[in-house]
Amino acid sequence: MTTEEFVKNFYIERKRIIENSFDFGQHDLRSYVSTKIQELNLDKEQTEKFKHIISALLTDTFYGILLGLDGSTSIGNRQETYKISGEDGEIISECGEIEGEAYEIFCANRLEAEDNDCDFVALLNFRETENGGRTHFALSGYRPQIKFSFTEMQTSGQQTYIDNEMAFPGDNINALIKLTTTEHLKGKLREGSNFEFLEGEKVIGTGRILIINNDDLRKASR
Repeated sequence: MTTEEFVKNFYIERKRIIENSFDFGQHDLRSYVSTKIQELNLDKEQTEKFKHIISALLTDTFYGILLGLDGSTSIGNRQETYKISGEDGEIISECGEIEGEAYEIFCANRLEAEDNDCDFVALLNFRETENGGRTHFALSGYRPQIKFSFTEMQTSGQQTYIDNEMAFPGDNINALIKLTTTEHLKGKLREGSNFEFLEGEKVIGTGRILIINNDDLRKASR
């Protein structure tokens, strides 16, 4: 097993926990957690907000464990390095190899991007309503205008939210972004590039690119 496969399996387990926790179907294999969540009698919006919290908590937990195994943070009150090997004795990680993979898979959502034709993955910060943001949630698939500071040109960008169907005012949420047009952005974007998203002339949030999926948009490094 490679380091990438090791980290990927943690991510798959995280997704499985989320899916099972919010599976409210009437069947004998329902989890205890999904049963208790349903007993809260949350409406759809409340359920989505709760799911967002659980998703963020699981990301922080799994990511923290992986960094702990890599020796780059503590597990409990102890920080040390670990050598991880599979049943066949093959070394999976000797320290320092997990952190980069864990960031790309858990924080930048590289695996989600690989299975999608999006242009990039971004962390979106929705403004609070009282600070000029939307008055209501946005559904996954929402298409606001996107503007980068280095150009006056705008294009709409479809936001597909990862692990959630809704994004609420004040939310920070990862999303797959598919642009309507890309000609004015070719060769100009980098991981870390910031942008605004708007409704008309009203800025309702900002975003930061986590990983670029469309290589035509990537700015060449010097």
